[in-house]
Amino acid sequence: MTRTTRRSVPWRFAVPAAIAAATVGAVTFGPTAFADDSHPGLPEQTADQLVAKVAAARADALTGTVRIDTDLGLPALPGKAGGNGPQALLSGTNRLQVALDGPDRQRIGLMSDLAEYNVIHNGRDVWTYDSRAHAVTHGTVDQGRPDVASLVPTTPQDVARQLLDLVGPTTDVRADGTGRVAGHDVYKLRFAPRAQGSLIAAATVFVDAKTGVPLRVTVDTVKGGKPAIDIGFEQISYDKPAAGTFDFKPPAGAQVKEVAPNEARPPATGTPSAPAAPTGGHAAPGLLGEGWATVVELPAGGDAKDATRLLGKLGKPVPGGTLINTRLVNVLSTDSGRVFAGAVDADTLQRIAAQR
Repeated sequence: MTRTTRRSVPWRFAVPAAIAAATVGAVTFGPTAFADDSHPGLPEQTADQLVAKVAAARADALTGTVRIDTDLGLPALPGKAGGNGPQALLSGTNRLQVALDGPDRQRIGLMSDLAEYNVIHNGRDVWTYDSRAHAVTHGTVDQGRPDVASLVPTTPQDVARQLLDLVGPTTDVRADGTGRVAGHDVYKLRFAPRAQGSLIAAATVFVDAKTGVPLRVTVDTVKGGKPAIDIGFEQISYDKPAAGTFDFKPPAGAQVKEVAPNEARPPATGTPSAPAAPTGGHAAPGLLGEGWATVVELPAGGDAKDATRLLGKLGKPVPGGTLINTRLVNVLSTDSGRVFAGAVDADTLQRIAAQR
């Protein structure tokens, strides 16, 4: 591959929910819910052609059902059984109803146990609604402001876009056959790190043969077994959603919390990603390293404090802090209150943290 390597953040699809403490159904389904076993005889495409096809794909409007299977090897999370918010995406099987109409209108709904959690972005307004708590938040957004929430993927397109950032000397990319996803013929495009140290063995993007839109992504780990993350459309339509899809009015009796301007977190531009809780003036996360070995650092306070509270009971003591180990990512919460995370082995993560 000759594509120039760009700044990349592979941790985004590795564990994002654990770090943002806001996002990324315990019934396990087989892969046929995404795809069948057929291998359609499509015209041959090289890896370069498929990368270009994905990069050029445009899905400015769509509706569909996305299924996310997450198996990080974590123990049962506190409150999971009664959880209704985005933290549910940390484990098990979850389904999202998504709708997209350009960069200014997205809606995502997480349904579970007769409850729902919705995020609606319509122009400058962002609403969230938790039906179990009967609680609503509302705020306005600054589209140019980076934040942790914008790193969280909730569709295959989000993940594939981040994989494209990895194309370059550190990555092996090859065409890997054909298949079918959500009733569409697809090409399979496989990405794998060339260097040692990453917990990711490979990631496979299932590319719509007609549109180039990624319909499914699987992420496999060096420990083997089933994918740690399997995110794909069960149903998809490229038709423009009805305008009323993005309207929202707080239900009667719901508690509404207004957040300060620019503190609301919209989905990432062009894709529906669930926003995290506002962080106000907290420092932005830092990115250390490059390629598959990228590590994110959350400064003390803010998101780091939230992540520490969420994951503190899952880790083991190590010199200087607490280490949370999963199949796909390691997270180090230091005694100084900072959090480091990456899809790298524990030695690499601790070495980077010690140098800060």
